[in-house]
Amino acid sequence: MINVTELAAAKITELLAEEQKPAAGLRVFVQGGGCSGFQYGLMIDEGEGDADADQVFEVHGVRLLVDPISLRYLQGAEVDFVDNQMEIGR
Repeated sequence: MINVTELAAAKITELLAEEQKPAAGLRVFVQGGGCSGFQYGLMIDEGEGDADADQVFEVHGVRLLVDPISLRYLQGAEVDFVDNQMEIGR
């Protein structure tokens, strides 16, 4: 299972509404990153995913789609939202 914090779920829902894709889900995946290991990714997925392979989770009203290879590396992971706006002083 992959967890989504309430704050992240609210931001995802807000983003999907802004993009006018309220029925879409969030695809969470892992891909090879070369020498530095894996890279983790998120993207809006407007489809139903691969019904034979993808795991679909619903957490705080957000639908997550995860392929079977990524799922092995994401078990117990948490999707959160952090606002890192930085200001540079003059």
